[in-house]
Amino acid sequence: MNITEKVKIELLQILKMKKIFGLEYMNQLDFQNYTSMESNLPSSLEVLNEYVSNCSLCELSKVKTSTSFVKGNMNSKILIVTLNDTLDKEKEFTYVENTFQEVLKLSINDIYMTNILKCNTDKYKENFDTEVSKCIHYLEQQISLIRPEIIITFGTSFKYMMENKDVLTDISGNLYNYRGIKLIPLLGIDFISKNPSYKKRMFNDIIKIKNIMDEK
Repeated sequence: MNITEKVKIELLQILKMKKIFGLEYMNQLDFQNYTSMESNLPSSLEVLNEYVSNCSLCELSKVKTSTSFVKGNMNSKILIVTLNDTLDKEKEFTYVENTFQEVLKLSINDIYMTNILKCNTDKYKENFDTEVSKCIHYLEQQISLIRPEIIITFGTSFKYMMENKDVLTDISGNLYNYRGIKLIPLLGIDFISKNPSYKKRMFNDIIKIKNIMDEK
């Protein structure tokens, strides 16, 4: 059987992950019926969080200050996804927070919030493609377990989740289908901090989210 490079990498990650948790022996892997790494991750959010806390699949684990799995209301049917855990630290966060309150009538703290990169670190890079390829499986499993009704992405998290390279300023506010779940991308908060003329665009995109929520 021909195994793609992506599958090889995923299988190696599974083996490494099992080793982290002290597993010395595994039954023979079923390559023929292999589906995805998510199917090999725990079906409990609590245990998945433990996997995240103990993960060492990428270089960020060596310089992390902490891990971040979830913030906000874990019972919310709305999920916010960012690339890393910096949403409430961004300069224009208050603007977004106030807009959510005004338009959606929701405190942002009443929404389930998570991030693709689970390790918090002071390290800055222009490109996190390698780290995301190791970490995004945790997010995918997290989403499959909580089954939100709506996903809101900020900034580059959309590109990684949807494997979509469209320019975000061209498509923010549009409705997408992520594994049967409605997904709406928003501009990154750091982007509107540097480009304040896009604040109105952000406001209008959040109105679109309200309209989608009202369609239910």
